[in-house]
Amino acid sequence: MTDWYRRKSWTKKDEEEFFAKLGRARKNGRAQYLKIQAIELIETKDEGLLNVAETLLNKVLTEYSEDRIERSPVLNALGNIYKLRKKYEKSIDYYKQSLEFENEFPNVITTSYLDFSELVVKTDKKESFDFTEKLLESKLDEQIFPFSKYKMCSVLSIINSSMGNSDSAKYYAELADQNAKANTSGLRYHEQLGLVKERDSWLDQLMKRE
Repeated sequence: MTDWYRRKSWTKKDEEEFFAKLGRARKNGRAQYLKIQAIELIETKDEGLLNVAETLLNKVLTEYSEDRIERSPVLNALGNIYKLRKKYEKSIDYYKQSLEFENEFPNVITTSYLDFSELVVKTDKKESFDFTEKLLESKLDEQIFPFSKYKMCSVLSIINSSMGNSDSAKYYAELADQNAKANTSGLRYHEQLGLVKERDSWLDQLMKRE
């Protein structure tokens, strides 16, 4: 049976049941339930459900603003909504807000650093290239999974090529390719975790163009 906060639909009955159960839940867990339910609806990619998800996430920010644990993930999820809508400027803004909060409260780190960086190069926001390069370079050594390394190195290659740093661009492009082709994560008990299942054609085309 599906958990009451993991619905993939939002009928009138769904809404009534969800908020009835939310009202009975412990107050310190309500923000999390709202966030999880919103993410489940985002995963459907249905525009109507994206609207519901946005409402739920904004409810976290306004009614549970004291919940520091959920703030950055909620901002990241809002960025994901606007990315699906192809409203990239607003998406980038939410990812940046998430990153800024993580600097203040590093207890919870999301994928905003990666989501933000991808959109910066995909929308050719050259004014943000320097910041993005420093951001990714500061996090690259922390990465475990080939998927993250592939994305980050792709972005770094594109930025360096744009800046005329051909040697660095080539270096990162080769690293991106190696990680895209990796067939093991290097983790003893989770060898298939975090592998690149499908290359990002947008990033690959940008690397070739640069």
